[in-house]
Amino acid sequence: MKILDRFRNLTLALVMAFSCSLAMADRAEAADDRTGQWHISAYSGQAAVDRLLDIITRFNTPFIDSYLVAVAPGWVHRQTKNWRFEIEGQVVNHWGLQDHWEFNGAYIARWMPFFWDEYVDTSFAVGAGASYATEVPVIEPRARRFTEENSAKLLGYLMMEFEFSPPNDSPIAAFVRLHHRSGGKGLFKDVDGGSNFITGGLRWDF
Repeated sequence: MKILDRFRNLTLALVMAFSCSLAMADRAEAADDRTGQWHISAYSGQAAVDRLLDIITRFNTPFIDSYLVAVAPGWVHRQTKNWRFEIEGQVVNHWGLQDHWEFNGAYIARWMPFFWDEYVDTSFAVGAGASYATEVPVIEPRARRFTEENSAKLLGYLMMEFEFSPPNDSPIAAFVRLHHRSGGKGLFKDVDGGSNFITGGLRWDF
């Protein structure tokens, strides 16, 4: 089975579990409060060809020879019974078809309870913010790929992530993340395009 097929099946199962968890949220126990706690994440991945919506609905994108590695310190701003809110900064290095640095800041909302948490502690996160690239990324234009047209150094940033860790408040977790840059439908600039990287990494709480 192809890796993307496995990723699709896993994601569909997690989405169904997330829906069940929403319905059972009133019975979920409060997670350990980590307000004010720091963590650091490291992740790496490869650029996908398809647009964001196609990736999260079709799960069948090809890849191109563009890669990134990122280090991302984060801080827990607030936590409720079911949600954790985080602030994250990122330092990203690109290589392959593009060679530059990227600096991102994002505010993240993380849904904590899943009904299997006593076996594998799982969370789902979405976040948004701003992204600055030291050079105009050449893979982002849609109309004429590999040109500097229709993209910019400063764009919007979006992430989606599933995190997995051992139960009993483990300080180490693994995660899969969709790392996205775009103009946000004209919010930052009239940019026709963007970039999507499918990544995986580790996170340490301290």
